[in-house]
Amino acid sequence: MALNVWSQFSMFHQDECRRRAEEIRAELLARLDRAGHVRGYRRAHAILKTIDPGCANPAEAALLWLIRSICPFSVKTQAHIGVRGHHYYIDILIEDLHLIIEFDGVAKLGESRVELEQAKREWVLRDQNLRDAGWQVIRVSWPDYNDWEQLRIRLSRVLGPINPAPDCRFLWKLPTQRCDGPLRRFYSRTPRMGRKHADR
Repeated sequence: MALNVWSQFSMFHQDECRRRAEEIRAELLARLDRAGHVRGYRRAHAILKTIDPGCANPAEAALLWLIRSICPFSVKTQAHIGVRGHHYYIDILIEDLHLIIEFDGVAKLGESRVELEQAKREWVLRDQNLRDAGWQVIRVSWPDYNDWEQLRIRLSRVLGPINPAPDCRFLWKLPTQRCDGPLRRFYSRTPRMGRKHADR
């Protein structure tokens, strides 16, 4: 999310925003390297290499993190697809698998019953158009984040028996209480059962 803000990301001016994001990424990686190989270095390096300015909210950023931790293919955010005169911006796109993964947040539904019904009709039309164009569409919503491991398994089944890219093999670790606890804006209720989460 920091990269999204720092790059002043706009889906309508992506080339310029992504150039800014790469300059910021390079500076962050340089700072990490100056710190030396401290505890947590490999995971921090993996995170900085894979963060994406196109994540519009924490839920999309979390979804991208999960996908990158299991998928070796190129992943795009806020990718444009034109179908039947409609212009869609896709949360997460994996072209090699012809796969679209969308996060369904409450904000996308509107604030009234009329807006909710309209949003549902638009979702159905959008999904049908994309499927007719040959895309597989997977939707993830807030309740899915109540069990990180189950969501990761679900995504793994969709993506197939594959391994993450070398840069991403240190990404996955169940979130700590400090990162994903009741005092945080982003909070799931995944039971931890006394797990250890120390950085390696």
